[in-house]
Order: sequence, then structure tokens, then C-alpha cells
Amino acid sequence: MRKPLVAIVGLALALTACGGTPSTQSALPSGPIVIGVSQALTGDKSDPGTAINQGYAVWAKQVNDAGGLLGHQVQLKVYDNQSLADTAVSQYERLVTVDKVNLLFGPFSSALTIPTSAVAAKYKMAFVEGAGGAPKVFERKFKYIFFVQPAVAQKQADPFVNYILGLPSDQRPKSAAYPQQDDPFVSATEDGAQARLEAAGIKTVYKQVYPPTQTDFASIAAAVSHSKADIVLGGTIFDDAVAQVQAYSAVHYQPKAIYFTSGPSTTGPFKQALGDKVNGCMTGDGWIQNSKEPGNAKFVADYLKLYPNKDNLVPGEAAEGYSVGQVMAAAVKATQSVDNTKIADWLHAHKVATVQGEIGWDELGRPQGSYLLEQWQNSVMHVVAPKGDPNKDADPVYPKPAW
Repeated sequence: MRKPLVAIVGLALALTACGGTPSTQSALPSGPIVIGVSQALTGDKSDPGTAINQGYAVWAKQVNDAGGLLGHQVQLKVYDNQSLADTAVSQYERLVTVDKVNLLFGPFSSALTIPTSAVAAKYKMAFVEGAGGAPKVFERKFKYIFFVQPAVAQKQADPFVNYILGLPSDQRPKSAAYPQQDDPFVSATEDGAQARLEAAGIKTVYKQVYPPTQTDFASIAAAVSHSKADIVLGGTIFDDAVAQVQAYSAVHYQPKAIYFTSGPSTTGPFKQALGDKVNGCMTGDGWIQNSKEPGNAKFVADYLKLYPNKDNLVPGEAAEGYSVGQVMAAAVKATQSVDNTKIADWLHAHKVATVQGEIGWDELGRPQGSYLLEQWQNSVMHVVAPKGDPNKDADPVYPKPAW
């Protein structure tokens, strides 16, 4: 999935932006509107990072094919931060001060968004991002950050917890395990879910916070299996979600339910890595490929034209990136400018329709909606909760099928 994107990135890197000085750019450029991105295209976050960047690219192509934004072509200037925070910070500094881009899109993950959003705040650049929803993203009360998902990290697992607590008493699990990566997004999601489940009487029988560099999950799988936890909430990014499933399968551990904070929504690579073992895996997300939201069918079709794959799957992170573009386009059109202060002011006061639904923000840039609960069933991702959501197309399978 990465090869076509690398070509687009290489082209973007060869182009130089026009514009004014940092924090004062407001007039429309004489040439293209240049949008700067530091993205995790290699390293441990590369699968979702590549996917979200593909969403940016699909959006840009659609805009340009339709005549541009305010009559100007859109150009993405993308650097690979190799999944490293320090590299991402220096690249955003370069994008603003040397390349003098007009606008910024955010990187993948809260771990990279937290430090890089400070660069955007320093130069008063609107920082529209689709993958940084941990509490620390918003603690500094920056005016210029906008998280483009339905809700913040603390709420991601709410639909799963609500489902578990809604089970009949004779079916409700009695114990849970929490193997989780040391990551701000993961911690917010996992700790919130653990508190609610424990308050309802579901005992924590295993919890381990492991480093982002962890690649061997044999010992963790053995310990989780030994704990006999009824359900597992895996605090993961893509690589360790795949590795955890493989490790649990190897020791023949079969939880009744398994939820991952990230991984299952990176649909193509997840299925390619695990095959039928994807079935039963759950996650929280704001988007599903067959979503009924306006414009979603065209997004899916255009994505698959640019990035064809044998399973015809679109990763959820690509929809998040595409939604970032939709949000920025709405603000630029409404303000008729690339004035970042005007754009930020407008976004604080308005909601924007995206393929993830309508999104609006509070004074700190936090979205005010809720997530979907999704589950792989028969090698297809389905929305299984909440009950009243128009995108719900299946009921949860519980207990999950055996690996």
C-alpha cells in the first residue's frame, strides 16, 4: 500500500511553496496553496501513518480535479518523520519557516501530535489533525488545534464498555486483561475503560504497560492466557495488535471478546497480516467503509482507484486524513483566505460535514461526538453498536469465534 504514496510524496518534496512569513500569511498565494505535513511513513507507526497520508492525497486530487481551492491548486509537501517525535518537530519548523507553507495538516498519533502542535501554536498556524486525541494534546489550551474524529481518546472504548455492561448478567465477563503500549492515546482509552469495567465488578486480572519498541509478545500472551481473563482490551497501534493476535493464537488462548485501540481499522494490512484471525476483533472508530455519510461513496471509489488492493479495503485512517482535508477546505472557503487565525476562529464557531459525520469542536479543539463499535465478521468490518446508529449493519458476535 505504500509504493504509490511514496511516488506522490517524492513529487511533493520536489516542489517549493510560495507565501509570506510565519504566522502572518493571509493573502492567497500567486501559485498553489501549499499544505505541509510531517508524517510517519516509515518506523513503527508507518502503516497507519501511510494510510492517513493516502487520505490527504485522495482529498487533494479531488480538489484539484474540481478546479482547486478558491481557484488555486492544492499541493501537499510531505516529509517522512520516521515515527520520531523530534524529527517531526524539526520538520514542522522547516515547513513553516523555510518552506513557508500556507497551511498544516497533522501527523499520525498523539505521541507525534503533542510535540508538533506546539510548533503550530508558536507560529499561529491552524493545526487540523486526524490522529491525536489524547488528553495531553489539549492540556496546553492551544487555540489552533482541531482533532478531526468524532470524539477524544477517553471516549473511544465507550461503545465497547457499554456493550459489555449491557450483556445479561449470566453472560457478562467476570475478568479482563489490559496489555497496553506506553502511549498517551492508549493510556487515555485503556485507563478509562478499565475504571468503568472495574466499577461494574469486572476484575482486572492482568495489566502490563510495555514500551513502544516491544516486538515479541510471547511472554505477554502466556501471562494473559495464565490469567484466564474473559476479555482483553489491547492498548495497541497496528504492529502490536497484529503481534498480539498471533501470540494469543500460538498459545491457544481464546478470550470471549478482544478490543484493540488501533490496528483493526487499518483494514487492508490488518487482514493481509492475519487472514481469518481478524474475525471477532473489535475496535472503536468514527468511520466504516460503507458509511452512508454524503460523499463517502466517492471517497471510497477514488481511494481504490489511487490505491487498489486485492480486498478492496479502505483503512479507517485514510478516512480520517480525508476528513482533515474536508475540514480545512470548509474553513478556507468560508473565510475566503488562508489566514490561519481566521480559519481557527471559524472552526471554533462552526461544525463541518465529513465522511465521519458532522464534527464540531469546543474551545480547546476537542470534538464533541461519539465513536462506533466495529467488529470483523467473516473477514468484513461491520458496525455493531450503538443500536440506533444508521451505519449499524450487524450485531456483535459474542463470544468471538476461535482463532
